[in-house]
Amino acid sequence: MAAKPEDKCSSERRTLILGLGNILLKDEGVGVRVIEQLQEQTLPDNVEVVDGGTACMDVLLTANGIERLIVIDAMRAGRKPGTVYKARFKAHQRRQLEQIFSRGGSNISLHQMGLVEALAVAEKINCAPDEIVIIGVEPNQTDCGLELTEEVKSKLSEIVNTVLEEIGNDIYTG
Repeated sequence: MAAKPEDKCSSERRTLILGLGNILLKDEGVGVRVIEQLQEQTLPDNVEVVDGGTACMDVLLTANGIERLIVIDAMRAGRKPGTVYKARFKAHQRRQLEQIFSRGGSNISLHQMGLVEALAVAEKINCAPDEIVIIGVEPNQTDCGLELTEEVKSKLSEIVNTVLEEIGNDIYTG
């Protein structure tokens, strides 16, 4: 039985898996493409999978009772296209998340401000997740086109497995 949002003592904590991206811009749509594959999986009742597209703020502000947020998005950090990044933050580390996203004064993600702002607003209205996991993928191309490039497409199963490991190894510690 899935945990109720108000039941913080449950053995299962609610997790939102949020795929961000614009599928009209090739590799920029990787988060959405991962969500499409996750929607074909049988996942625990306490896990919700959402295609956030480019509407991160809207999704986060309507997702009450989420204790862990897993975000998948294209992220530019200057490495080889297809490189998969993973970072974990606790709610009190939101400032570190902001610093990482603004490193060097350039955008790592096209949705970073939406994500950072949404988390700040969620914190102010006391509904921010306790834990945030960011899974990013270095894009190759973000120009017009519906298909992922081979470098990113070849990493889809790795990214899906990373997400499944994240939710499969979950033990609620209270």
